[in-house]
Amino acid sequence: MLRPAEPRDLEDVRRWRNHPEVRAQFLYRDVITPEVHRAWWSRVSSDPGRRVLIYEHDGGPAGAVTFQDHDPVGRTAEWGFFLDLDGLRPRGALFGAWVGLEQAAIRYARDELRLAVLGARTLAANRPVLALHRRNGFVEVPERHYRTDIDGTPTDVLWLELRS
Repeated sequence: MLRPAEPRDLEDVRRWRNHPEVRAQFLYRDVITPEVHRAWWSRVSSDPGRRVLIYEHDGGPAGAVTFQDHDPVGRTAEWGFFLDLDGLRPRGALFGAWVGLEQAAIRYARDELRLAVLGARTLAANRPVLALHRRNGFVEVPERHYRTDIDGTPTDVLWLELRS
């Protein structure tokens, strides 16, 4: 289940996003301070083109889903996600939450946002997420791939889309 993020969720979101395994899959890899996180929340919570949602698994918060650059006229948006690795892994619930979150996000994009195109920016080295996206119908859009520098290393970024 997805629900809108609330201020009470912010510290959980920051903790999940700061997990070293999560940070390693993002373009921005610095540890996020409370001050930076509050400034981010202030921006995204007032931006009509953005959504921050909490994914609940087995009755509790287990991850975050973001939608950005939402264009209701063009019916497009980009999305991203991360999970509470430390909370899910010890319970053996990580894989189920991972699959459940992706399916919930796709339903939200289709049913709530009414998207025709859902885009996903994914590091080329992140093979598990690429495989999950492909299993759920995302296809690569090679003309939108690019290379960027992350911590001094040239890194390939792939663009995938799911079309309704």
